[in-house]
Amino acid sequence: MRSWILGLALVVSCAAQAHLLKVFAYGEGGRVHGSVYFAGGGPATGASVQVLGIDGALLTTLTPDANGEFVYAPDGPRDLELLVDTGDGHQIRWPVRAEELSGGHPASQPVMAAEPSQSDQRQLLGLIEQAVARQVGPLRQELQQAQDRARLSDILGGLGMIFGIAGLAMWWRGRR
Repeated sequence: MRSWILGLALVVSCAAQAHLLKVFAYGEGGRVHGSVYFAGGGPATGASVQVLGIDGALLTTLTPDANGEFVYAPDGPRDLELLVDTGDGHQIRWPVRAEELSGGHPASQPVMAAEPSQSDQRQLLGLIEQAVARQVGPLRQELQQAQDRARLSDILGGLGMIFGIAGLAMWWRGRR
């Protein structure tokens, strides 16, 4: 009877972990790029992404594509909060700072003249920030997704703990 309860608890905890909702977003070129997924990597395609201002006012509602990805272009750099809701009780929030959204200069403009002026230097700095954000944003997303995955060592450690506790219980019962 007790082993049945232990098995049921193990299955329920695995199912709960498989439905853990995750969101990742970053600013690049004046836009918010993001993805919504469940732990393990499956996209949360039926979710809605509400974009909220710092005061909590709803700015817009987005629907992720088939890969769980979305893009939002705000009017200007400002602090935002993303509220993701799957409609079945799963919700998660993600902040996006205004600093991530600044520097959205088009790459087709000339970068520098012979003698760089203050505006050229600011434009160059914006282009550099945009290029760095383009490279760093996906790396941050991959890092977060890698941390979300259950590692083989985590699974084996959990099984070892279960077998260890069961063995201890059998030993204790055998001593009686």
